[in-house]
Amino acid sequence: MKLYDFTLLPEDEQYNTVWNIGTHVDTHINKNIAINLYVINDFFVEVYYDIKANKILYKKTFKQGELLDKYLDKIRI
Repeated sequence: MKLYDFTLLPEDEQYNTVWNIGTHVDTHINKNIAINLYVINDFFVEVYYDIKANKILYKKTFKQGELLDKYLDKIRI
């Protein structure tokens, strides 16, 4: 699956795709927000989760750049 195809899916199907075919790479915790990084083929998905409220807040998709930088010291690409 390519990033473009992923973005065309309805939001609930995007999350299902992350859970079903995405590979969890890392979790970054900032205050009460857990940011879970997943990789699907050639792109990444960050899922933002409110720990206290036990609720998914939103997601961000990207291929490279600033969002990926905070993980580079922990993962090998």
